[in-house]
Amino acid sequence: MDEKSNEITAIPELIKVLELSGCIVTIDAIGCQKEIVKLISQQNADYVITLKKNQGNLYDEVEQLFKAEIGKGFQDFQHSTYKTEEHGHGRH
Repeated sequence: MDEKSNEITAIPELIKVLELSGCIVTIDAIGCQKEIVKLISQQNADYVITLKKNQGNLYDEVEQLFKAEIGKGFQDFQHSTYKTEEHGHGRH
């Protein structure tokens, strides 16, 4: 069986058996599927999914959104920022 098609069917089944409420789920580009993000959202979890150019219109729309919002400093979006800086042997 193709490993990628196996992942696409296994990820939703795994999501169904995990308690994800309040979690942030991260998945590589293979998980950029409507069913997968819907299942995560239904469990009151958030997600970070890799988006590749082979996602066609979705990639193009997200790219345009980011280009527009970067120029405006994301002023229309509720958001937080965090910055980590390296100082010698530790982070501050």
